Amino acid sequence: MTAPRSLILFLALVACGGHSRGGKRDAEPPHARAAAPDKLFDDASVESRTGGGSGSAQAPIPRCGPRDSYQYVAAEFRCPGGGNPFEGDAEAASNARAGSLGPDARGHMVDVYEVPCPTGKVEVFVDMYGCPEMEAQLLRDRNLADPLELDVHFAAGRYDEVRTRCIALADAAEKRGNSDEASSLSIYHCGIFTPALLVRAGRSDQAVAAVGQTCQSYPPVSSRSGVRVEVLIGIVDAIARMWAADKVPAKEGGDRLNALLPQLLRACQVDAETFMRAFEAAGGE
Repeated sequence: MTAPRSLILFLALVACGGHSRGGKRDAEPPHARAAAPDKLFDDASVESRTGGGSGSAQAPIPRCGPRDSYQYVAAEFRCPGGGNPFEGDAEAASNARAGSLGPDARGHMVDVYEVPCPTGKVEVFVDMYGCPEMEAQLLRDRNLADPLELDVHFAAGRYDEVRTRCIALADAAEKRGNSDEASSLSIYHCGIFTPALLVRAGRSDQAVAAVGQTCQSYPPVSSRSGVRVEVLIGIVDAIARMWAADKVPAKEGGDRLNALLPQLLRACQVDAETFMRAFEAAGGE
């Protein structure tokens, strides 16, 4: 099957901050976003928290939210011999985030930044949960299994955090045997994000298997149920958003998705025509 033009166009639209079924438009870098209304506090207004760590993996720098973390890396960190290549540019500092470690003993994900110092790259480890406000926010998110927080982390490229939360949610659901409305919705989100993260990790076979497992938990496609189609559209959207964030060229993304899509359709037992009709309708929302 040839790559549908709508898929390639969709990837281009996502790269330009277009339609996203996650309910957010990512036209701004993560540090520039306003806090969600239900946040306990706005981390744009907190005072910087310094000290308390050496910046190593064992003793990360404690900060208070993502903005404060970016500001530390951009302005307060000093390379060996002095100086900071970012010269206060928080957006450039946010782009230097290379990944996350953890969770640690306190349940914190520790961010790793690669700072391009004159003598070579220096790894700086920062704990964005290193203040009471973020500790409280973290506890709230985990207690409520807030599905919106999963989308926030995914949109911000905090993929390790999404993966960790989804694993914890699955374990908790298995122990309970059932789940409340909030965690059920979060598990639905995880069913969309997990395959996308597996694709990003180069584990397409596992991604297809995960898609099949997710779709099998919903009724087959019929005039009475289109949940599998909706899930599949969400997965394709998540992959496209992820590739756009990774700056994958639209044509390359379209070609890769063209190769992957037939496998996803088979895993969900959704025919291509039904998927494309729903996909086109969703793109026009």
